[in-house]
Amino acid sequence: MNGYIALIRYPADSIEWLVTFPDLPGCRASGRSMDDALVNGRTALSAHLAEIALSGRSAPAAREPGDMLLAANDDPALAAQMVGAVLRVIEPEADEAVTVSASVAGDKVGFYGEVRRSA
Repeated sequence: MNGYIALIRYPADSIEWLVTFPDLPGCRASGRSMDDALVNGRTALSAHLAEIALSGRSAPAAREPGDMLLAANDDPALAAQMVGAVLRVIEPEADEAVTVSASVAGDKVGFYGEVRRSA
């Protein structure tokens, strides 16, 4: 599998669809429609993976859908995230150019990723 499992849901207290990636904490996106959320999720995934690579770390292994479902049996937090969610594997686009900017403030480094699609 080349992508990461996304949990897509429409929270009751929101006006947008929310996309999160349990294997990539902090990687999230949203959109007014499910289609918009999926497109934004792919962009967020690409930028997040670029930030990980730029920092010299390895991206965590992506779980297979069945493995994630089994893990939810032992992880109440994961199980709670999955309630009412659609699970979908999202793959980063191979033909995207990713620009990542880094800023340093004291001992903290911040990253901002931008993904531009090739024409």
